[in-house]
Amino acid sequence: MSVDRLRIATWNVASNRNLDAIVARLAALAADLCVLQEVTLDCGAALPAILGRAASLAGWDWHFAPALASPGRAPLAPFGLAILSRFPLGRTAAFPLGPEDPGGVVDAEHEPRILQLASPRVTRPLIIGNTHLAATDDWSLSPVRRAQAGRIADIVRPLVPLATVVVCGDFNTGPSSSDLAELHAVLPHVQASREATFVGEPARPPIDFFCASAPLRADISVHPPDGLSDHNLVVATLPGLPPA
Repeated sequence: MSVDRLRIATWNVASNRNLDAIVARLAALAADLCVLQEVTLDCGAALPAILGRAASLAGWDWHFAPALASPGRAPLAPFGLAILSRFPLGRTAAFPLGPEDPGGVVDAEHEPRILQLASPRVTRPLIIGNTHLAATDDWSLSPVRRAQAGRIADIVRPLVPLATVVVCGDFNTGPSSSDLAELHAVLPHVQASREATFVGEPARPPIDFFCASAPLRADISVHPPDGLSDHNLVVATLPGLPPA
């Protein structure tokens, strides 16, 4: 499918189950691809029905990847990442990032995380990644997050010669954090806002952004969540994909 302009949105929806409202908010942004983190619901049953009710998103393709099965949480429900796309999605995959055996630890730094990948069928080869890395309560550097970012680098490294790779998501650290150094060595072009994206910490650097294998000349815009999440929505508007 020919693409002269591409709008990619990333949004941590904070386990909000009101997906009708979330989808309506996304539709208002006129995005082409939406990557969501902290999605908690039965996506196999809910997403097709909800997208069908949103006229502007009817017929969109989607892929959900569970990060954990909510051990010790109530109610038990899949929890993970979702990609919504107005383009048909080709191959999709999900990769564990660790930690492999957190034991009884269920804090945000040690719960299992994943990388979700999808290839929307557009003119130029494009691979979209979606992730949500470990968080620390005091915003400190994290060996767990650093290992997860390194794992992403290993996964996408062989894909970079084949397509433009864009990894989006909630990195739980700023764009220049040393925790992301290995990832930036593979995806060196960071597209981020100049303002905070976590609503609760307006003085912090943005933690929701995009890392790309090629310079995208993206226009980054930040949009309020309208009470649906503690994260703003971040949209990268691309003038078109770089030449193959």
